[in-house]
Amino acid sequence: MTKITVAKGDGIGPEIMDATLQILLAAGAKIEIEEIEVGEKVYLAGNTAGIAAESWDIVRRNKIF
Repeated sequence: MTKITVAKGDGIGPEIMDATLQILLAAGAKIEIEEIEVGEKVYLAGNTAGIAAESWDIVRRNKIF
């Protein structure tokens, strides 16, 4: 099982990512999904980069984003 980092983002991102993940899982991909939050919600919470430092740590640990 490979752990991957997923960020759904804003706009149509969540819809597109959900559909993509369904396809990957239906195809038998051996993945474990670790989701992070990025985008406007993070920005409005005070992080002008749109991604929190903790999220970068998860991306670095999993090495797949």
